[in-house]
Amino acid sequence: MKVGIPRALYYHSYPGLWETFFEALGMETVISEKSSRTTVEIAALVTESEHCLPHKLFDGHVHSLVGKVDAVFIPRVLSMVNKYICCTKFGALPDASKCGVAKDIPVLTFDINETARPLRKSLVDFGVSLGYKKKLVKLATAKGFARMALELEKQQKANEKLPDHDRFLLLGHPYTLHDSFIADPIVRKLRALQIPTELMSFQVDDVPRSHIRWCSFNKMYQKLLHLDPKVYSGVVQISTFNCGADSTMVDGFRRVCQKRGIPFLVLMVDEHSGQAGLETRLEAFVDSLMWKKTLQRVEGAHA
Repeated sequence: MKVGIPRALYYHSYPGLWETFFEALGMETVISEKSSRTTVEIAALVTESEHCLPHKLFDGHVHSLVGKVDAVFIPRVLSMVNKYICCTKFGALPDASKCGVAKDIPVLTFDINETARPLRKSLVDFGVSLGYKKKLVKLATAKGFARMALELEKQQKANEKLPDHDRFLLLGHPYTLHDSFIADPIVRKLRALQIPTELMSFQVDDVPRSHIRWCSFNKMYQKLLHLDPKVYSGVVQISTFNCGADSTMVDGFRRVCQKRGIPFLVLMVDEHSGQAGLETRLEAFVDSLMWKKTLQRVEGAHA
């Protein structure tokens, strides 16, 4: 069997896991191409206008796989961290896809609900339900988790190589930070401006609890609470149009950064965003920080 895996949403939260799992079971996997302007244009023809940009991109990725594979893999994502929830749209992905972009192709699905059952056990049950022997499925699951741990470690090591001063934290969901259409232009521009840029890491699940019940947002919140102003000179949050959760949390994140004395910028990205506009905002943000530092040095010299 040839299984299609959309390179969007849950794909970026579990890097390397899904393709390794299916291939260890003897299946062939096809991962959709990286997001591009073409993906956006395709999505505009097949998706709902009310969806947020990441969901629109997801529909574009699924559509690109139809006709190339025997089935597409779309799990029902309810909880990725014990006692925390995900966006409600994640829970409806398999059903919405079956009624829309994936109506002409079988959908392989199972529930990811860490609050009810650990993912390892759910994945084993899923593999057995596909007709594979439990021993083989357990081996495939172990290989998948080992690959994911390796990929997450690579992401973490990239952050550890950054200097311990004057770095920017790029804040966002895994599916925005690691999407080539949404985040790559921003990352490239920051590097062109010679700004060391750390991408928010979601590797650790054991973080303090708070009033926030969305798993990814609680991790972002805890990260901001402990930012060292001597290390971080700015925070840039990538927000996507029509994301209700983003709009709920952005002001709280801004207030936390204000208390920490760290400048904060929100970049809103949608399917119509032009690179020039994003670059101009980043340049202005960086320039304002440079001017502030220069002024502080001058005032210090006169004092």
